[in-house]
Amino acid sequence: MSEMFSGITANYLQHRFDLLGSGWVQVKHGMSCRGLEGYRYEMGNSTPTVNAANLAESKRILALIDNDYTLIDWHLDFKSGYRWSEATWYQDITYGHKLGVDVKVPWELARMQHLPQLAFQYALTDKDQIYPREFRNQVLDFMATNPPRFGVNWCCTMDVGIRVANWLVAYDLFCAYGAEFDETFLKLFKRSVYEHGRHIINNLEWYPDLRSNHYLSDIIGLLYVAAYLPATSEVDAWLAFAVDEVIKEVKTQFHPDGSNFEASTSYHRLSGELVIYATLLILSLPKSLPKFPDWYIKRLQKIAEFTMDITRPDGLIPQIGDNDSGRFLKLFPVYKKLTVAEAKARYLYWMEEGLDHRHLVAAINALFEREDLTKFAGTASIESNVLKPKQSFKVLKRQENHYPDFGLFIYKTQRIYLIVRCGSVGQNGNGGHAHNDQLSFELCVDGVPFIVDPGTYIYTPLPKRRNAFRATASHNTLIVEGKEQNQLEETQLFALPDKAYAKVTEQSEYKIKMEHRGFGKV
Repeated sequence: MSEMFSGITANYLQHRFDLLGSGWVQVKHGMSCRGLEGYRYEMGNSTPTVNAANLAESKRILALIDNDYTLIDWHLDFKSGYRWSEATWYQDITYGHKLGVDVKVPWELARMQHLPQLAFQYALTDKDQIYPREFRNQVLDFMATNPPRFGVNWCCTMDVGIRVANWLVAYDLFCAYGAEFDETFLKLFKRSVYEHGRHIINNLEWYPDLRSNHYLSDIIGLLYVAAYLPATSEVDAWLAFAVDEVIKEVKTQFHPDGSNFEASTSYHRLSGELVIYATLLILSLPKSLPKFPDWYIKRLQKIAEFTMDITRPDGLIPQIGDNDSGRFLKLFPVYKKLTVAEAKARYLYWMEEGLDHRHLVAAINALFEREDLTKFAGTASIESNVLKPKQSFKVLKRQENHYPDFGLFIYKTQRIYLIVRCGSVGQNGNGGHAHNDQLSFELCVDGVPFIVDPGTYIYTPLPKRRNAFRATASHNTLIVEGKEQNQLEETQLFALPDKAYAKVTEQSEYKIKMEHRGFGKV
């Protein structure tokens, strides 16, 4: 573990980040970028330029940063090179309008999920002050060049909530390990945490017909803000609202069997993380808050059981539906150490294993300490969190684990793992993270996965490529040339209304019979 954290945080100290398949890239102002599939923009500026109203305060904050620190360009898609202006009001930000440009790159960077890892490395290195200094400098850097409600990193409330939670958790960890911060920084930090909370409450991604992981991230980010700030009537109202909404959304977004309503195994992990870390925080707060109902506690266990049931013999999950590597807190991410040849080929040294979800089971099991969950999640623990290649486990007897609400049917024997997709497109019929994968399957034999789902690749930068990976032809299912199970539209990249109406018509110990009518007939 210490070798991994040392290698990963060494990149963070140099402002190198590996996000959304970028490889480790040093992000700074004025840089040139590689481009994406031939689309490349030269827009990097040498210095940040905030709007006139925020300029004086920006300069004051920048003056507090260490002289040997190099500013990060938080507004840059460091894949394509396209850059958004930090002087633009957040509601006027435009994205999805240029081919090859991915707004998720700056959003993902500005979640700052690497900061808690700096705190752990601080503890592992016998309190080397370079790590709390880096935390302080990066937070000040962000504050100075991302004034509240200006720039691309304020236009998606979900990312605002995830960012402030990571700030607070990293700060807590640094303090727990003995780090101390100056009063000037702490005053600015507290002010910015409050600004995050105020922004969230005024920009909730709530809709009457569909509330997804975005709204869940909003209210849980607000929960973290309200739990950390000193009590006031405003902050207390945020706290009570957030706790109440968390309970409501768990009932809405997770089926009674524990599976997530988005029809995506990776979004199950993201929403599961949000819920368990919110629950643990709420349980540490004053007892005057609402108690969790019995169904809520049972559903947490079911969320863990779902992840355990779908996991393949190699310790990874199948990619059903979208995967954008979304996380809430990346406290102990799993990385594979590459050989020199692999590193040269991929421009990497450590590569994150995004399909290992055992840490979610470990986090939920903190509440229950169930023997089966403990055994399953063992490789995601702090003592051993580096995935070993070809690691496998044996299923000693035949098992069936079916999740009809999600639309997954799982069969396991000592030699075979088979998972079959048939059911809802998710999101109350919107299908925003579903693919045309009805009647498709993944298969592992003797611990080796050899019929697998190809994944997602990319979201908005290249609509045709997104749809190619959502298409029927990209999945292990019956294909009729020129036809799709559900209609794909380049203008509707996050909707896939169900026209296939897939369903199971017969099921026994050794047979499952399914149908869909997406091609015009059964």
